[in-house]
Amino acid sequence: MFRLLDIGMPERPINNPGRILIAGENHILRLRSAPDGPDAALVNHFRLRLSPHGPGHAVFVLVDPNAADPRNACYTDNPHLATWLLDWYLRGSPLYRELKGLVDLPIVTAGAFTFVDELPRRWTETVRAGDVTVRAVWKGLATPFHVERLAQPGEQDAMDVFSVLMSATDASLSIDGQRIPGVVFPRQVGSQPITSAFLAFAESWVESP
Repeated sequence: MFRLLDIGMPERPINNPGRILIAGENHILRLRSAPDGPDAALVNHFRLRLSPHGPGHAVFVLVDPNAADPRNACYTDNPHLATWLLDWYLRGSPLYRELKGLVDLPIVTAGAFTFVDELPRRWTETVRAGDVTVRAVWKGLATPFHVERLAQPGEQDAMDVFSVLMSATDASLSIDGQRIPGVVFPRQVGSQPITSAFLAFAESWVESP
């Protein structure tokens, strides 16, 4: 067994002393009307085993991120978890906080959260709430890679983020069988090119001490 210091890398503690904020999955699907056009739809799907409010699902679906579309909603089986993620994370994040679709977003109790694993060809998430069915599909998944982002000095609500990502070449969102128009677009994570639709497994957020 070797130590990081022995191979010329800075020594780093094995144990992260920060408080665990979440552990689980956080799959993202973001569509645009065209690759260089405005955002057309967003899905932020949390399936968590650990959080300050216990385990559960919170699936944020913005059919129109830029307007108060009546189809916009957060579907959950743990309203306390969903409210915390909405208020603390989405409305506080530079990526999401300007989205008008988050204003007065309803939190809806859903009865079923299911997935179909056909990796690497496809991954499907389905949410059923009353007579509403939401289905998100990620297609053509690339080889997984590990990402870690350490909190920066002076960063507000600083946390370390660790995740295993699989980027999709294509993705779709449908509500009650009606497909929402939009396409994925290129993104970058460090030096790794990905798209705006990806699966995030083994996702952990650790509060920076």
